[in-house]
Amino acid sequence: MLIKPLNRWSDDPARMAVLFLTFTLLFSTCVEDTNINDHPVPYAALEKQIRAENDWRAVFTWDQYTELITVLSDKKFLVLPLNEMRSTFDSSLVVVGLRHDIDIHPFKALEMSDIEKLFNLRATYFVLATAEYYGTVANCEIIRRPEMDYVYKELYNKGAEIGIHNDLLTLMISYNINPKIFTLEEINHYATLGIPVYGSAAHGSQIARDLNVSNFEMFSDFATRDSVTYNSIKYPVGKYSLKDCGLEYEAYHIRYDQYYSESGGKWNDPAGFTGILEKLKSSKPGDRIEILTHPCWWGKKAS
Repeated sequence: MLIKPLNRWSDDPARMAVLFLTFTLLFSTCVEDTNINDHPVPYAALEKQIRAENDWRAVFTWDQYTELITVLSDKKFLVLPLNEMRSTFDSSLVVVGLRHDIDIHPFKALEMSDIEKLFNLRATYFVLATAEYYGTVANCEIIRRPEMDYVYKELYNKGAEIGIHNDLLTLMISYNINPKIFTLEEINHYATLGIPVYGSAAHGSQIARDLNVSNFEMFSDFATRDSVTYNSIKYPVGKYSLKDCGLEYEAYHIRYDQYYSESGGKWNDPAGFTGILEKLKSSKPGDRIEILTHPCWWGKKAS
């Protein structure tokens, strides 16, 4: 990134935030380079692996994310994690639920949360138990990577809400894991870390796409069928409610008027990222907006 002289930036808060973040990242990189062998973070090896496998996927820059957050920091917006957004109604403000499906890259999620913290904004991060970083499956149960607990606590301590990125179809069909038992165990695990969990967000897994069914149909609150058939085997869906599983909400089923997402690395607006920014700028008090991003699509190196 080309850093311009300070006197060209000082009267622009957004650019100042970018400059501050740049120096912060540069400083932390220097510290890592000199001290990592003496004081490595618990997840250093896993982070190196995940970054080597997935950093190349980024299509948006951190400058762009800072631009998005700068727009949302305008006084007309009230930006909240989903658990707070779902019960907050204010006709004098644009109420925004800021959501991130971590999917495959929790370490980009940490970078994303750093930018949000600079602007005193908070969001919800949904953790995917079927992702490589999360752990392994053995004897019909998930064995969690203990080093990831530091990541979840780091996100939570920065003000984030932690939720479950629901891939219950995959867990049930591929690993013979009971959806209710799994979800209750997940909530209990986060509780041992001092992290409350209120909601889930359906993950668009390959099995879900193959069946043309959403993972949120695993809950009776949203099911439109009582079973699915995969490889000639019948599996139950909609057997348990959100409440049965210790949850209070599902991200796709909270009240909002507009929904903006860059799923697949492409914003759901014909004008792309610019179009989303313009829609946000033109939003009116009383609007309710859910914004979904995926950390893996962010952090592209500026050309």
